[in-house]
Amino acid sequence: MKDTIVTAAVLLTLALLFAFAANDFKVPWVGPPAHGSDWCDAHQVELSKCEKCNPRLARGGTVVVREREPKEGECPNTLVRITLPPGVAERVGLDPQPVDYRTIGETIRANAETQYPPSGYARVAPRLPGVIREPKVILGQQVEKGAVLALLESPDFGRAKSDYLQAIAVLNLRQKTHDQEKALYEKKITAGRELLEAATRLEEAKLAERQAAQKLATLGLSAEQIEGVKKKEDTSALLEVTAPFAGMIVETSAVPGETSTPEKPIFGLAATDRLWIAIDVYEPDLPKFEKDQRVFFTVEGLPDRRFPGKVVAIGGEVDDRTRTVRVFAEVKNVQGLLRSKMFGRATVTVKPPEKKLIVPKEAVQNDGDCYLVFVSPVTNVFQARKIQIGTVYEGGYEVAGGLAAGEKIVTRGSFLLKTEVLRGQMGAG
Repeated sequence: MKDTIVTAAVLLTLALLFAFAANDFKVPWVGPPAHGSDWCDAHQVELSKCEKCNPRLARGGTVVVREREPKEGECPNTLVRITLPPGVAERVGLDPQPVDYRTIGETIRANAETQYPPSGYARVAPRLPGVIREPKVILGQQVEKGAVLALLESPDFGRAKSDYLQAIAVLNLRQKTHDQEKALYEKKITAGRELLEAATRLEEAKLAERQAAQKLATLGLSAEQIEGVKKKEDTSALLEVTAPFAGMIVETSAVPGETSTPEKPIFGLAATDRLWIAIDVYEPDLPKFEKDQRVFFTVEGLPDRRFPGKVVAIGGEVDDRTRTVRVFAEVKNVQGLLRSKMFGRATVTVKPPEKKLIVPKEAVQNDGDCYLVFVSPVTNVFQARKIQIGTVYEGGYEVAGGLAAGEKIVTRGSFLLKTEVLRGQMGAG
């Protein structure tokens, strides 16, 4: 009887041991762990991070876990957490970097074309018809204001000089007659009527002389040159065509022996130290532009050069083909490298620089519902975070909400994490 009891006790003990082993060495009366389903009791870590018990980590895979079901209006992909095994993030180039404030201004880039400024370009023609005798300049030559560009033989110019000299002679004669009549009147030899008539004729002669001198002035002669015509009694028909301002000869059609008229310009003169650029701006961007905004102009053929300037005028009509409005800026022609009708790109600062939280464009992903960045709170763990986008810059986005300075986010490689998130929408991977 005693042997039977001992044998039964041994058998019962063995049965309990087998049952304990079959239950993963857990006592059957202990309830489920308080950590949730993502917990490894054996090693006291999250199952998604346990390299010994999680088969995907054990074979070098990725674990994607949905923390909970999304609430109404909540972006579902922000509830998915991605855990990578050690070394994988480095191999695929995931290098989280902290977000920080940057001093940045809002800029707009647009196509632009150079042109001569309206006040710095002139098509020069003679002021009277004449035959070209001698061009004095060549294409591309820099000239000063008043420089002689060409000599023309103009009979009308010689006639204008003769008219001036004749008006001077008449004036001298009338002055002498008036002086004589005045002397006779003072001696009471003649009546006052003769003196009055002499004074009237003198005033008429003075007016004629002034008109003749003014005509020479309108033909380009200075006061000193007009005085020279008077002193030398010059009736030469050679007319000088002069530069109205300093600049470069950009066009020329002056041929000796040909006739030129005021309606037929023979030179194009441009001030090239500064040029205008015509910037093609789309209608939605037009309200952002105003005068005096800073501009930089670049040309593809001169990649290392930037030509600074500012906005000087805004066009008043929309091009019916391109639906753009032309905004004009004046830029410095550094080293004279720019020419008219060169194509390039203009960068206009439409808002002054200020401190803003900026993330690179490659760090931001759109899952169809919201804009996401991937925050890395700890090494090898990545969490999608919804952010609000503010101003869009060439190098990144302004963060209007959802992210704080100092948090680490993934830039290069964020698309790979987005792919894993989308795969994990149905639960853990």
